[in-house]
Amino acid sequence: MATLKTNTLTGTSTAGSIAVTGEGNSTTTNLQQGLAKCWIKADMNTENTVSNSFNTASIADNGTGDYHWNMTNGLSNALGVMSGVTARTATRNLSGASGITMNSSSQWEVRVSDSGGDANSSTADDCEIDVLGHGDLA
Repeated sequence: MATLKTNTLTGTSTAGSIAVTGEGNSTTTNLQQGLAKCWIKADMNTENTVSNSFNTASIADNGTGDYHWNMTNGLSNALGVMSGVTARTATRNLSGASGITMNSSSQWEVRVSDSGGDANSSTADDCEIDVLGHGDLA
């Protein structure tokens, strides 16, 4: 088996973009666009602390279940997509995150609610969150 070691990979048609052939050689994925541009793991339930993150400047607690997550290096626009949201507390009926939008090219809004087992109602709830953001870096 050969080992390839390099510090830089450059695309042939676009320098910052490298295509990778997917499983079964049937699809091509743009490696640059396929990577998460930021993520955060934070305890907003008890300590309001970030335990781990990537490209994250800070997170602000704006009230119960309402957080603003700030990126260190923003996206080229406010059209990013958030995914992988999890929310945990001691409450088993926590319904997860909602109202996930971008307020600007470098700030995400995360809101978390607890249904309490009733699908027709929910209340804001503090929790631990794990979130990733995708988009084009500026």
